Amino acid sequence: MLVTEGKVDLWNAEEGWGVIVSAETPSGCWFHFSNLWRPDMPELKPGQQASISPPRNAVLGETVDYEWIANAGDGYQFFATNVRPRRPGPSVEVVSE
Repeated sequence: MLVTEGKVDLWNAEEGWGVIVSAETPSGCWFHFSNLWRPDMPELKPGQQASISPPRNAVLGETVDYEWIANAGDGYQFFATNVRPRRPGPSVEVVSE
């Protein structure tokens, strides 16, 4: 995976996806909210749920570090697999049902 610095150029909060731009991904790099702070999210076991506060959202124009792959499809040449905004991430609490 390639790690790059970029800026959030588009964020669709209703659908939970956005696009990051940088010199390395000039046509835009698509990402889904589930890839924001991905390493900080716990792996859940059956019967567990995660409470995330505040919700994972991107901010237009914010600088992010991201890992990406090429040839992602969906109309974009690049896909971000891990997006780390440079602000504190959300708090996560794991609860059992």
